[in-house]
Amino acid sequence: MKPFASAATAGSILLGATAAFHGSGYASVMKTASASDIDPQLKLILVPLWIFPTAHWIFIAIIALLAAFAPAGRIILALCGAVIAADAAILYLNLGPFIGEAMLAASALLFVVAAAVKPADRGRRAFSSMLTPAP
Repeated sequence: MKPFASAATAGSILLGATAAFHGSGYASVMKTASASDIDPQLKLILVPLWIFPTAHWIFIAIIALLAAFAPAGRIILALCGAVIAADAAILYLNLGPFIGEAMLAASALLFVVAAAVKPADRGRRAFSSMLTPAP
């Protein structure tokens, strides 16, 4: 496997593991919330707050994996890295360092490395051919 594909695959696997790790806490969080005396509206907010990041990370992991093997995937890999880096930064600034944030940061780094070492010419030709009308 080429280095860029290896980095993107590792980043996707790590991001998928991060999503699974996060998703595995759903039942525990919901059990704790239902036993607490917090406002019922806040309890309802916890459901999407827990599910959305998990789904978002799985979706990004799939996109990055597909982009690694697509001719025009370099920019997509870079964007996946930027989005996950932003997630990691927001979590770090609001919650401080923890394992989930570190896993996100590592995934982002792997996506950016994959984008940096992926050949650029294949992507440019493929992208420009999509914009050029067929004769």
